[in-house]
Amino acid sequence: MAVEAKQQRVPAPHRINAARQARRLALTHSTAVFSTLSYKMNGHPFGSVSPIGLTDTGDVLFYVSDIAQHARNLNHDPRLSVTVFEPSTRGDQNEQARLTLSGDAKPLEGEEGKQALALYLRLFPDAQGYTKAHDFKIWGMRVEHIRYIGGFGEIFWLTPDEWLLPAPQWSAEDEAGMVKHMNEDHADACALLLQQYKKAFEPTDSIPTQAGQGAKMVAIYPDGCYLMQTRQRYFVPFEGVCSTPMDVRKMLASMTRKARTEAV
Repeated sequence: MAVEAKQQRVPAPHRINAARQARRLALTHSTAVFSTLSYKMNGHPFGSVSPIGLTDTGDVLFYVSDIAQHARNLNHDPRLSVTVFEPSTRGDQNEQARLTLSGDAKPLEGEEGKQALALYLRLFPDAQGYTKAHDFKIWGMRVEHIRYIGGFGEIFWLTPDEWLLPAPQWSAEDEAGMVKHMNEDHADACALLLQQYKKAFEPTDSIPTQAGQGAKMVAIYPDGCYLMQTRQRYFVPFEGVCSTPMDVRKMLASMTRKARTEAV
């Protein structure tokens, strides 16, 4: 009976795929609508917009001034929802994917805050100037509720177990070393990976052969990596989930070989 109960809790393949697509949406589109409960308006819903990043596991990071209205609201009531979506360049926006993540938010302090801010600034280097303002803080939100709509008939309430990934078996220093190694010793691979990404995901019929030129890796996640090119950030998904640095090495090598073959 215990085995049967455990098997029943295993997500169906379509739910696993929905969680993967939802996570990719959040990693790709970082501009989020923030929904907080207004302190000034006695709990009336209040909307704002701010960039977000994700931790390795899938919790939310954001960097905000204490004087921002949504920060003031969160200081009185930590409940927060953030919504990201696939923008529509034409047609009906309601046909595009969207995702709402909800939970309680709090400022991150100590070593946790230091590492979170370092990651955030790699993802959003233009925010470096905000560090000179003493009222900016890095915040985190533990994701508790996940609502994902991928399109017609693709509507899910995902569980935290389905959304969150296990913590990878590498430290912040390990990740920094992997990123440095890729940029210093495999810049050609970074360019190939970005070129291949653009061929697969960008809505255009003509991708130049040097489309990935100048790409720099800025972060590695269990399920993908971020590449930066002329201040534009791209999340390149892996073909699976990596748990160790060796997994990452094998994944990047495999994807680079595939990109070289398809570039010929």
